[in-house]
Amino acid sequence: MKKFVCLLITLCAVLVFTSSRTTVASDSRVGTRAADFSIANENNVVELSQFRGKFVVLNMWTSADAITRIENIELNRIARGNDKIVHMAVNFDRSKALFKEVMSLDSLDVASQYFCELQDRPAFEKKWGSIDKPCTFLINGKGVIVAVNPTMAEIAKAIK
Repeated sequence: MKKFVCLLITLCAVLVFTSSRTTVASDSRVGTRAADFSIANENNVVELSQFRGKFVVLNMWTSADAITRIENIELNRIARGNDKIVHMAVNFDRSKALFKEVMSLDSLDVASQYFCELQDRPAFEKKWGSIDKPCTFLINGKGVIVAVNPTMAEIAKAIK
C-alpha cells in the first residue's frame, strides 16, 4: 500500500511539473490579441505594441533549424521592401556569437534581428509558447494574431 501511495504522489508531482512547463500564460492562437513584449538588439529596444497600424511578422528561429533559418531569410527579404510590414525575428541560439555570424552569412537586416538571452527565455515562452518548436505569427495592425505559421503566400495576401 505504501508503494502505491508513493507511486501515486510521484506521478502527481511529475504531472504538475510537466504541465506547468508546457502552459502558455498568454493565448497565442489566431484571433487573440498578441502578447506585448520588449526586446533589444545592438541598435535599439522595441516593443511589439509600437508597431500598431502595421502588420508584424514575429518569427522565432534558430540557426540549427534549417527550415526556420530559411524562412527568416525570406521574411527579411519581404519586409525590406515593404513599409506595410515589420519583421521581428527572435533568435534562440545558445550563442550570441553564432547568431551574429549567421546574420552576416545570411545578409540579414540587423534592425529586424533580435537575440533572446538565456535569462529572458522563460518569460518569452510564457507569452508565446515553447522555444523548442519555433513558430511564426502574423499580427495585424490592431495587434490581433491573424495566422500562425503562415505561408509566404498568406503573408503576401494579407499585406496587400
